[in-house]
Amino acid sequence: MSLLRSYGYRCTAIAIVVCSSLFFIQSARSQNPANLQVTRSDDEKRSYRSAMEQADQKISEEVKARSELVKNLEYLTTEIGARLTGSAQMNRASDWTLQRFKDYGVDAHLETTEIAHAWTRGQDTAEITEPISKIVGIRSMGWSKATNGTVTGSVIYLNVTDAADLAKYKGKLKGAILMTRAPADVPSDTDVPNNAYDAVIPPSHGIPPAGALGRFRERQQITQMAADEGAAAVLMDSGKTDALFNMTGGFRYEPSQLPTAFLTHEDYSLIYRLLQAGQVTMKLNLTGTFTSGPAKTSITVAEIKGSEHPDERVIIGAHLDSWDLGQGALDNGTGAMAVLEAARTLHALGWKPKRTITFILFTGEEQGGAGADLFVKNHAAEIPKMDAVLVLDLGTGKAFTICLENQYETASLMEEIYRPLQEIFSLDSLDTRFYGSSDHIEFLNKGVPAYFCLQKPDHYRQAHHSQADTFDKLIPDEINEGAALLAAWAWNVSEMPQPLPHHAPREQRGE
Repeated sequence: MSLLRSYGYRCTAIAIVVCSSLFFIQSARSQNPANLQVTRSDDEKRSYRSAMEQADQKISEEVKARSELVKNLEYLTTEIGARLTGSAQMNRASDWTLQRFKDYGVDAHLETTEIAHAWTRGQDTAEITEPISKIVGIRSMGWSKATNGTVTGSVIYLNVTDAADLAKYKGKLKGAILMTRAPADVPSDTDVPNNAYDAVIPPSHGIPPAGALGRFRERQQITQMAADEGAAAVLMDSGKTDALFNMTGGFRYEPSQLPTAFLTHEDYSLIYRLLQAGQVTMKLNLTGTFTSGPAKTSITVAEIKGSEHPDERVIIGAHLDSWDLGQGALDNGTGAMAVLEAARTLHALGWKPKRTITFILFTGEEQGGAGADLFVKNHAAEIPKMDAVLVLDLGTGKAFTICLENQYETASLMEEIYRPLQEIFSLDSLDTRFYGSSDHIEFLNKGVPAYFCLQKPDHYRQAHHSQADTFDKLIPDEINEGAALLAAWAWNVSEMPQPLPHHAPREQRGE
């Protein structure tokens, strides 16, 4: 799951959300006849629910009896490995998944785009030389430029609370190794999040703190000034316990302004404390390399054609790309292989959906959504008939709800679609909090009803973007159930007598 995207609007008070949403629903229905719901009798609704419960149960039984998810995930993570966008491993994974869909009898193809540069990690080294001597582990941020060989410099903590504070560092940063934040507030072992999303992006409470370092554009301003001043590198806190690294970055596939790398939380905190007592000197060497020009990367698209409304499309998806410190198992090999298993299951049952069911394995999610952007661009003319999208992207834990993502105009139909799933998979009620961070966002921005599975946090905090993202963290029963849930949701949407209503695209809402 990427930390690089967010979807525009967020409501924080539930009462306000519900009231404003009810007003929006009524307004949308009165202004857009296409979104009006067809009146259906209670008997018709009961018949739909009964049929879907029976179908969803059969889907669950097929997955339990014959799932190939674990076998596929083991091959993906062990034989192919980590899958940076644009890398040879990512391209191999796309080719392999294309063949797997075909092996299961599902029509599939690749859709290909280019990124500015692919990036390959080198052998990074770092050492504190004063006031103590200590070799420390270091890992480049994704798409970080390399240092000019081994560089030695004083460590400077940029204590910036507003943009005006930048002036006091002018002329003082040449050759410096920078820290731009205090050590992260790492959650304790007793802090157990409700879900995997909160395990890596804790929910905010109250008014966000002011200050340049809390705002993206001003952080960019700091980095640009440091680069102009000739700083040598920037150090980041991985923000994880137990000497785990992080590598979240992207820079839209271009080299970073400055060489940037993560230290473990423990080493970052050590250096920060040493700075409180006096001068600290380090030497480091970052050696990542870039392709000289654009690199190709693909999404895998498969589909089971609809029998009554083949031009209408129900989409389930997950991203196949990963960061490279681990094996790309929980983020997001589990989700990708669940989508593949959902396709295998629905084809094996031999059913003919009313609407076309499309399965997408995205690329570039970790750098902001290149694969989802590609699909939306390639299929722009089809957007009005994309009925709904559901994405799985939070690891191996049980999927226990689906997030509405502020689409309250879809709530009544989603409840009908969702109730049979609750019965079969023991799900919580639909989640009403906004999350806005995965491949469904590109569809959401275009007005397509797009949703997100919320999962339990099993292993996700430690594995997310770290070297601990490995196959051994897998919980087979829980991710297999996630695959069955994807297949069942897609089937339920495909059989709904009417499509879910679209909403105004983001640009039409003035956001």
